[in-house]
Formats: sequence, structure tokens, C-alpha cells
Amino acid sequence: MRASDATLGALYVLRDFDDNEDTGGATRQGGDTRLHLTISVGGFVSTKPLPPDGELTIGRGASCEVPVNHVSVSRRHARLQLSPLAIIDDGSRNGTVVRGQRIPADVPTRFECGDVVQVGDAALVVQAVPVSASPRPVTDTPLVSPLDTELARSARSRSPFAVVQVATNGARPSDVLPILRSIMRFTDVIKGDGTGGFQMLLVDTSSEHATQAVTRLTHALQHRGITAQIGLARFPEDGVAAEQLIAHALEQLAREPDAPPTEMDRVRELVRQVASGDLSVLVTGETGSGKELCAEMIHRLSPRAAMPFVRFNCSALVETLVESELFGHEKGAFTGAQTAHEGLLETANGGTVCLDEIGELSLSVQAKLLRVLEERVVRRVGGTTGRKIDVRFVCATNRDLLEEVNAGRFRRDLYYRINGLRIVLPPLRERLDEIIPLARAFAARARPGMSVVFGEDTIEALLSHGWRGNVRELRNTIERAVLMSSGGVVRPSHLVLERSSPPRRDSALRDAYPTAPIERLSYETMPGGRVSYETMPGQQRPSAASLAIEVADLERKRIVEALEHFGGNQTHAARALGMSRSTLIARMEEYALRRPRKRD
Repeated sequence: MRASDATLGALYVLRDFDDNEDTGGATRQGGDTRLHLTISVGGFVSTKPLPPDGELTIGRGASCEVPVNHVSVSRRHARLQLSPLAIIDDGSRNGTVVRGQRIPADVPTRFECGDVVQVGDAALVVQAVPVSASPRPVTDTPLVSPLDTELARSARSRSPFAVVQVATNGARPSDVLPILRSIMRFTDVIKGDGTGGFQMLLVDTSSEHATQAVTRLTHALQHRGITAQIGLARFPEDGVAAEQLIAHALEQLAREPDAPPTEMDRVRELVRQVASGDLSVLVTGETGSGKELCAEMIHRLSPRAAMPFVRFNCSALVETLVESELFGHEKGAFTGAQTAHEGLLETANGGTVCLDEIGELSLSVQAKLLRVLEERVVRRVGGTTGRKIDVRFVCATNRDLLEEVNAGRFRRDLYYRINGLRIVLPPLRERLDEIIPLARAFAARARPGMSVVFGEDTIEALLSHGWRGNVRELRNTIERAVLMSSGGVVRPSHLVLERSSPPRRDSALRDAYPTAPIERLSYETMPGGRVSYETMPGQQRPSAASLAIEVADLERKRIVEALEHFGGNQTHAARALGMSRSTLIARMEEYALRRPRKRD
């Protein structure tokens, strides 16, 4: 039996994270190196230091010196000779494989450090590790770099991993570090976060094993009298990007144990539920809210995770090129088509296609896409025959597609075909718990090796901003602020935040007319679920009576009435007013109508 790609990938990652690699050649155990045996099976990796010589038994039995508790491993499976390195199969049921070849029983087979030895479904690697690299020195360099490496590897091998954030209450890092190392394996990575806390990368660790590791760490710290907060983020359940995972671990760190689930928690749970099927998914949300990452999470959690994940931006190309890129073309189909071209839908066969900004497709391309969705057959441009494909579609848009359907710009039949299940991503301004963790993760990427500090006034400025550009705007803002800051301290002046909602027509009216106090509207939840609005002194408004002002006043009055009637429910109010919910929200911001929080 062959070990899975995920199991083998757990062992190759050692080379990625060992800065002082010394794995080539035969055994080199001496004053400067020491042998370690790494075992990967069932999504879990363990590391065991080895003696300089002798022989160790390997198997599922309790008497074995190297226990491998897996059903594919015999009770006494094999023997490991250490000087020189050799493996002897003890007549096991599932056999022992060295360099891809099953070895005969009772015959010593030589191998070298770094070779993968398969024992049943378990994969074993012996490495000569420099003593100076075990344990590795802990630095304050960001975790994002090893995370990028692990993300790339996990995308190929489907191996899970986890990120752990540890913050201690006044304990010295020198007291905490030995405890962290006591529960970590050699393959794991540990970094200081620059504030006295630590970040850990637990490679090839399932969600269950990551939770167990956090529990062991918590008990170990408590046993030493150290109180700590620990945050956990798992790939791919909690994120598929380095900053996303770091931010989630930081967010969990600050969350109260009995805190209710957030909107994004509900989104992640929905993603986990829909990932197992083949239903088409429509992801909607404002620009920069993370729709593509949501689509990738669906793919990474699905049975198709080992197959291609193809992204296509429907607004990036002109109509003729969109057809060629999506469906492919035959030789001579148009001027310049000198060879046949396989389209993205064929490339993604067996996997998932993310069609971003699908609302930008022309009606003619929509008709062809609908045919593909219904028949699962692709016809290349200029071709006469079709090619069967097995693809799951996840579409994303920041438009109100139903409004586009009613306006005749989007096909109704295609809308219902792609909208098998809809996931709505809330804007960043409604995800306040994520803003500061994301800002810190972006700062770590922007200034590697330097601790970046956000003062209380800076945090307040970040939390109070409207973030019309959502996560994309936040990232650009933090990267710019870090570059402008001196000494790693980010101040509000470094953020250069644009005003979130100065309505254009209000600005024009203020320029054209004298100003006088304008009413500001605030809400209050009344018994029975009603929402009452009252006036407060605030901005300035034109005093001259004009048609534009009268129209604006009437519109504001109608919005207030609708919101009061529907108890603050923006969706119902928007439908009654004959506008989309996003348009209603924009109008509320223009008229300084604060949005009521959702009641439990």
C-alpha cells in the first residue's frame, strides 16, 4: 500500500523549514548532528530522536520501541538498524516500501537520510539534524513566510495545518518558550510576534489534533502557573491565505469564551456545509470583501480539493476573448488562432471554477455559459463537437443580480442556475472584530522582522472608518501606513484615510448655497421591535429651497418611514421603496442614518 500524498508531503516539508539542512548522504550522527525519525500517518506528524546505534522495532504493538498506532501497520512490522541505516521487514501483512519498491521480508535494505520509508500507510524519514538547529532559535520574523510555503504545499498535497497564537499575561518569554517546545514536534515552526507572544505553525495537523495540541498547551502553561490566551486557526476551515489565518488566530485570541458566533462564523459554517456537494454557489458581497477567498475555501474543503481550482475575472477581457478563454477555440476559428486552445472550463475538469464578477458577462456569453451548466458539455469557438466536463461552478459578484435580471441585463434562467445556494459576505464595517487582527497581519507582511505598534488612537481610527473598499482598502491603507511610519509606530496621520461617505450631491449643494445646521438622524429600538428616529444637531445643509433639496428631503423622509415600518429591516424597507438593499445602505450613509444593529 502506498502512503497518501498528504502523508508524504508532511515529510518533505522538513526541508522547507530547516535553515541548516543536512540530510544528504548516509548517516552523519556525531558531535554536530543527531538523528531524528519523523513519522506521518493519518494526518498527524510525530518526531522521535534516535540513539547513535543499535536496532529499534517498529509496529502497532505496545512492546515496540517505535509505536505506530495505525490499522495498516502490523503489531511487529519492521526493525530499524541505525549504523548503518537499514530497514528489515518482519513479514508484515502490508509490507515495507523503500524508494518505491516493496522489500522482501527478513532482508536488511539500506537507505539514506531523507529517503521515505513506507510502513503500511505510514511514512517514515530519518534525518541528520544539526544540533545547533534543534531546537531552532526563535526570532521575531513574521510567520507569513513559512505560512506561504506551507499553503503552496498543502494546495498540492491536501494536507491540513493550523496556526496558533499565544499571548501570556506578563510572563517572561524565556519561561514560556520551553513549555511551547515541549509540546511541539520538530516539523513545527515557532516565531515571536514582537509583543512578547508567540505564533506557531503546526504542519500536517488535522482540526482534531490541533485542538488537542491547544488543550495540552493550556494545561502545561497552567501547571507552571502561567495564564494565557490562545487563538487557533485551521487550514482550510478558517482561511486559505496567510493573513487570513493569522488574523483569525488573533481574533480568537481576543474573543471571550462564551461570545456568540459572528456573522463570519456563520459564513464559515455554511461554507463547510455546502463544500461536500456539487451544488452551484453564488457568493455576493461588496468589492474587496473576500469573495474569491470564500470560493477557494469551498474548493479546498470539497472532495475536489486535489483537482484544479481555476479563477476567471469576467470583467477583465473583451467579449470575444472571454469566449476563447472560457470555452477554448479551434485552429482557424478567428484571425490569429493558429493553434487549438483549451479553455479554462476544460482545464478545470474535475475541479472548481470561480467566475468572479459574473454580472459583467454579455448576454451572448451568458447564453453559452447556461448551455454548459445544463449539458456539462463545452464547445470551443469554431468547433462542431462538444467535450464533456465535470466542473463545479462558484460564481461571485458585487452586483444585485436580481435587479440586473429585472433590468434585462442578466438572464433569469442563468441566475437561477448559478444560484443553487447563496452566500452573502458582510462588509468589513460589519466585521469589527476582524479589522485590527487583519491590520496586524498586513503590517507583519509589509515590514518583515520589525514589530509594528498601533496606538489606541490609531485603533479607534481604524474601527470608526467606513471601509468602502473593505479588506482590499484596509490592506492598502496598512501597507502605506507602515512605510510612512518611523520606528514601527503607526499613528492616525499615517493612515491617510479617505472620508467614507461625503455624498457627492451634498458637497455640490454646500458649494452652491449658504449653509445652516442640518438634522442628523439617530435610531432607538422601541418595544415591539419598532425603530424610532429623532433629530440631532450635526452637519450643515443648504438653506435655499431648491428642487434638489426638496427631492433629497422627500427621499430621506420616505427611507425613515420605511425603516420605522419594518422595524429597521433594511431588506424589507428596500423592497418597499423599490430599490436594492445596497442602494438603500448608500442612501442611509448619505443622510447620516446610522444602521441599527441586528437584534438577537
